[in-house]
Amino acid sequence: MRDEALIHFHFGRHISAGLLLPQNGGAAPELISEAAPWLDPRDPGRCVVGFCAAHPDLVGDVTAPPPPGWENWRFVEWDNWFGRINGVFLVDLASLKVTQYPLYSCAPQIVPCDLSGLPRRLVPVEEWLAR
Repeated sequence: MRDEALIHFHFGRHISAGLLLPQNGGAAPELISEAAPWLDPRDPGRCVVGFCAAHPDLVGDVTAPPPPGWENWRFVEWDNWFGRINGVFLVDLASLKVTQYPLYSCAPQIVPCDLSGLPRRLVPVEEWLAR
């Protein structure tokens, strides 16, 4: 059975290209946490580069970003966009939460992936603005 996942990073309405993980898709939250020191809390595109730098052997491909209106998508739209075993993971760079739209589901799930306690380079935007 394939263990695929697609990861997109977003900051507001700006969303990155997708990172296809052809294997270890179920480990996406842990892989995102491990990549945190290489992620840019305000730049979705740089997060793609950072994730690739942190896990060069795990990224199988980089795909196009979703079309405008993606921020209002529900499960059905994400399933049509990717819809494979572990589904799509959206990393919200403003809140540092990771949401999964998994295959065979009808609702998004916030997955355990606490990025807030990781290196100072990656902090919630609200905290960064307060400094």
